[in-house]
Amino acid sequence: MLLKKLNKLNRSSFTIPKSITGFMLGIFLSMGISGDGRAIADNNSNELKNDLQTGLIDQLGNDQTCADTGGILAYAETKDYGLYICADINDPRQPKHYRSVNKNGSPGVRLTARTYNPNQGNYFEFYNGDYVYMLQLPSAQIKQPLLVVEFPDGDGYEQKITRLLLSQELLQHLALQSNRLRVKTFNVF
Repeated sequence: MLLKKLNKLNRSSFTIPKSITGFMLGIFLSMGISGDGRAIADNNSNELKNDLQTGLIDQLGNDQTCADTGGILAYAETKDYGLYICADINDPRQPKHYRSVNKNGSPGVRLTARTYNPNQGNYFEFYNGDYVYMLQLPSAQIKQPLLVVEFPDGDGYEQKITRLLLSQELLQHLALQSNRLRVKTFNVF
């Protein structure tokens, strides 16, 4: 019965009131998805909160980095970069563009996703030729998310994400995805 109700849910008409979005952000960031798709609470979430500042993209004010897209879905910051995940202009819930802003003033990277797998869950991955850019999201398995860049020769580098801001749309999408995964693994006797 619960599964039928979830299947009938029209995502485009379902919105999370702003007053509880911050609460949900905290809950989502302190939970992870286990290997079998069940949501599991992270008992060490204090460690995550000490290393990572989290919030909503509203903190960015009138940032225009994703102006020609469907808007900012996520923003992450490392010691050298500001990183933006921008939405598809035709579906503001779907990640489509990766934009980096270099803190040293040099030109950043602008990439468009060829495909996106919404089930990957705890990271965004973009390709630039043979280079791979991966932006991790916190989960039970990933206590301290990273920006990971892989070079064509297999070498690469990582930088710790120190600040992560999510849009209400992405938070809503991740919460719904998490609920669907839990319902799929729920056994009814």
